[in-house]
Amino acid sequence: MKKNILVTSALAGSLMFLGSNAIAQTKIDGTLALGYKQTNFDLASSKVNNERGMGREAQLNISNSGNLNVGGLKYAAGFALEFDGGSEKNTAGNISIGNENTYVDFIMGDTTITFGVDHIQNSDRTSANFVGLNVEDLDDANTFFLSSVGANPKEAIGGGVVQKTPFGSFSALYVPSNGVNGLDDDLDGVDENSQGTTDTNKDRASAYEFGFVGDLGIKGLNLHAFKNKEKANSGSVNKDKSLEGTNYGLSYNFGQITAGIDKKKSKGKYTTTTAEINTETSQTSYGLAFAITPTLTLGANYTKADTNGISTSVMDEKFRSIALGYNLGPVVAEAQYGQYQNAKGIDTADFDVIFARLTTKF
Repeated sequence: MKKNILVTSALAGSLMFLGSNAIAQTKIDGTLALGYKQTNFDLASSKVNNERGMGREAQLNISNSGNLNVGGLKYAAGFALEFDGGSEKNTAGNISIGNENTYVDFIMGDTTITFGVDHIQNSDRTSANFVGLNVEDLDDANTFFLSSVGANPKEAIGGGVVQKTPFGSFSALYVPSNGVNGLDDDLDGVDENSQGTTDTNKDRASAYEFGFVGDLGIKGLNLHAFKNKEKANSGSVNKDKSLEGTNYGLSYNFGQITAGIDKKKSKGKYTTTTAEINTETSQTSYGLAFAITPTLTLGANYTKADTNGISTSVMDEKFRSIALGYNLGPVVAEAQYGQYQNAKGIDTADFDVIFARLTTKF
């Protein structure tokens, strides 16, 4: 037994030594945003929910790249730390390390094999919002607008490939267990506390996503298209659960004007012990931006979403926004006004949001 331990330790030390000989470069950078938001509800009964306050979002990125000890191959690796919230006293959600751009890439010319989470090109994007926050991020707590599309596998750890071409980049991602991995504290992604039990938190099945991002060789065009799906599983509460999503859109810049459109759709199926429930949300966004000067940009957005399956009727929500962005060089300042109608399908649930932020990179 002792001999085996010594051999294993020697091998591990040899691997670490070989890795240190590779030509590599470590980089540390990040972003910082300070924001103000004010939410105003029209209904007298909801005015107690009117809120205002300031918060921050800071992200620190650590990355390393270089050449492998195999001819012609390169690598890149890294992870990020994200800090959110109003103050250090707000302990909930103050730091996120599990799903923040963690990856190891193997690069062979125009082909990249990647392993990690929140790194590969994915469906969490829009081509119809150019200034300020999009409809989901501005106030998603009070609406059914899509903060993610379908299975959203980029938030789980998996592996994929990205292939660059003259027209754009194609990608494929596979995750063996979609969603949160539970209370795992080692490298297998399994919650040991729930093994052999009927814990419903471990029911998430595998998922995949295919995508494309590029310009098709046309200057000024930006196009994306994504499709994802989570395999049905057999959880003890929601049996045969499946999720499916699509996101496609394009934008085009001509001179001082940029216009874009997005189409997102999420489908869900849940078979409970008593019934089968099918939900679907279809969301369309239109965006426009006008560069008043090289440093001052005016942006507008209109988004509409239809949701069914949550109740007996189809719910529709609408969103309108106008925003102004000013590039001060190392700091970008933005101010935005957004108006929500029929929030969560309630025709009297209208509210508006005022938002402003300062963003810098370092």
